[in-house]
Amino acid sequence: MTSPVQTPQDPSIQDQMKQAMRRLAASVTVITSRDQTRRYAMTATAVTSLSMDPPALLVCVNNENGIHNALGAGYGYCVNILFSDQQDISENCAWREKGENKFNLGDWRDGPEGLPYLANAQASIFCDTDGAHAYGSHTIFIGKVRKVISREEISPLIFLDGNYTGS
Repeated sequence: MTSPVQTPQDPSIQDQMKQAMRRLAASVTVITSRDQTRRYAMTATAVTSLSMDPPALLVCVNNENGIHNALGAGYGYCVNILFSDQQDISENCAWREKGENKFNLGDWRDGPEGLPYLANAQASIFCDTDGAHAYGSHTIFIGKVRKVISREEISPLIFLDGNYTGS
């Protein structure tokens, strides 16, 4: 049986897709998880609401990212939606730091089952991993929402055309 995902024959289609996606503005989040030995954090824009009945989110994670192993093993995750002034936390979790050092910047706390969350994020959405679908270089993880913490102010950090911007 062949995989439903095929690499495009024309590599320019990948470049065209990247250019098209640069035009899709997205809120910046930091997804966190933990397994029995360590905490994980990654910056992501590939996050979306899936269902309200039951409440669920989906996140797309590159198979090479360390957090992928924790989610693939069934550990829960938290989606932290960043404020417009939290670009430094986004960069820290995206590329500046590795491993546990990603948690050196920001007010990180332990939520249910020790799941790390950013106490001053716009919202923190705690999910139980409830399904996964491998596709190409990524896995789509479905999370059943079990707890939400939201702040009053709405001022999202947005990523557009390869740059950060506020609301």
